[in-house]
Amino acid sequence: MSVLTVVTRKTGAVPLARLGYRIARAVEEKLVCLYVESGEASPEPISIVPGEEVPEGTSEILAEICTELARDPHLDELRVRDGGAEENERILPDPEIEVRWLRSPRRLQTVLEQVTDVEARYLVAAKQRSKEKKVPLARKLFTAAPCHTILAHLPESGDVRCRRILVPTAGGPQAAAALQLAEKLASADTGEAVALYVGSDAGELAREVGARILDKAVAEAGLTESRFVSPRVELADERLAAIQRVAGEDFDLLLLGDSDAGTVRRRLFGTLPEHLLSGERAMGVAVIRRRFKLLHRLRRRLGRWLDLTIPQMDRPHRIALYEKLQSGSEWNFDFMTLMSLSTAIAALGLLQDSGAVVIGAMLVAPLMTPILGAGLALVQGNFPLLRTSGRALVFGYLMALLIGWAMGLLFPMLELTPQLLARGEPTLLDMGVAFLSGIAAAFCLGRPGLLAALPGVAIAAALVPPIATTGVCLALGETAFARGSALLFGTNVVAIILGAAVSLYASGVRGKRGASVHQRWVLYSFLVLLLGAAGLVVPLRSGWLSLLSGGAPVEIPATLESQLAKRLAAHPEVEIDAINSRRDEDGESVVEIELTAPRPLPDELIGDLAAVARAELGENQVVRVGTRLAVEVR
Repeated sequence: MSVLTVVTRKTGAVPLARLGYRIARAVEEKLVCLYVESGEASPEPISIVPGEEVPEGTSEILAEICTELARDPHLDELRVRDGGAEENERILPDPEIEVRWLRSPRRLQTVLEQVTDVEARYLVAAKQRSKEKKVPLARKLFTAAPCHTILAHLPESGDVRCRRILVPTAGGPQAAAALQLAEKLASADTGEAVALYVGSDAGELAREVGARILDKAVAEAGLTESRFVSPRVELADERLAAIQRVAGEDFDLLLLGDSDAGTVRRRLFGTLPEHLLSGERAMGVAVIRRRFKLLHRLRRRLGRWLDLTIPQMDRPHRIALYEKLQSGSEWNFDFMTLMSLSTAIAALGLLQDSGAVVIGAMLVAPLMTPILGAGLALVQGNFPLLRTSGRALVFGYLMALLIGWAMGLLFPMLELTPQLLARGEPTLLDMGVAFLSGIAAAFCLGRPGLLAALPGVAIAAALVPPIATTGVCLALGETAFARGSALLFGTNVVAIILGAAVSLYASGVRGKRGASVHQRWVLYSFLVLLLGAAGLVVPLRSGWLSLLSGGAPVEIPATLESQLAKRLAAHPEVEIDAINSRRDEDGESVVEIELTAPRPLPDELIGDLAAVARAELGENQVVRVGTRLAVEVR
């Protein structure tokens, strides 16, 4: 492990190297000072040990850094005391030092490779002010380096000591990283790290509340027993002004955790009084961002790969997409009207077995918009949009279900049409269709030139017809098919939301980092959807098993119907309606014989018919005989 100090310019190189030295000695790791120049890539880094001769042709900055690190009287004063006893004082060992020089046209990628090569525990870089529009290298490293990363604003002359370090904190993992580093630096310099909490003077217990918060933050950092950490509570209306005031009390370094970075960090870097940043007792300002966790590193790597592979939506397109989904996901009169009409059309098409009418209902239905809105909310961490979309989905489903049920009562049927039957037994293929439809819908919606493809996506991912089927089947007493169609709708919703989220994320729609209450609720919703998708696999497995076994469970021989007709010759009033084969919920092959008769058939005749069927199909074949009663009245 090592501390990697990245030098990108001559100005401020020595103070930055000194700070890296102090950190390396405090954490007892090797120090690597890396100087990266722009230009044609050098084959291998030139490595120099301070005190040795600097090779000809290398930069003057390397020679200056090596000279300072080899014989700097300020750095010889560092020491630490263990256990709080004077007699137990020990001198920290000097860290191993290596200075590297590289030239590369892709400096960011080169530094990140060096982070891996030297196994950097900390990366230290100096804040740069660039007149150009491009982002400085130090800023890029602060957001991209996988290790603990420190962005420092240091005086251009003099040495930033670390005997008194001010750490504004209110808790959190980033603040804990700042406190832990400050404690090590202060102990190495036998100094003090002041943990500062600035609270509002809102009552007589404000200071006590602040002390509680500060104690918790120190405990989170594991520094409750450290004698080098001193808590301090300040009450003020302006947090920034209070930090500036306390920083003027002869502190050497102001260290912030990245959770406090935001506006406070940006303003502190630019508005600290000049006398604090110059002179012999100049103070340094630094912000630390803790190392990325494995999941975060994988997500960032995935994001970079997507940025290079898939065309990303620009900001105007993202804004237009959000406005479109936000307005289209609201539960209002227009949404209710389209939902009612599309459901009524779908129900009539299902009852009259008209595929064209059902397809027309799919094009009228407005449900796809709030579903895509929910996908956008998951990617953005946008809880208000998620709540709006969820409200439209729930109310829309209940309204469509009621209309479908009413249609089933108004137009009763003796048996379900093929259009109704087709939506009563969903399979894993339906989940796949819905997931891909969600990807396609979000992809088209984010690109105005592809909007013509949206009607096709709406047809592929049927939403209203399954709801109408559920209502009609409930009205007709077909509860098994009602459950199946409800399952199909739930499958479509979950899969389309997840597919839309994947598509939008890949297209450049990303959420902000943070841990607000609303973002946590969005995360919980996303986890619920994932668990729901996993749970839906279980009831959808029967159709999948049917496909694995070759589609139709068993082939019906042409002689079966004639053999059954011979057995029914003595019963001319009984007619054979259909002979079908399918698989039941357990994936078992079943042959169903459907008959029409004026009265229930005796058990002996049903047994004989089943025996005839098994003689043709095999003795182990499951056979079910169903009779529909039809009485002729004159």
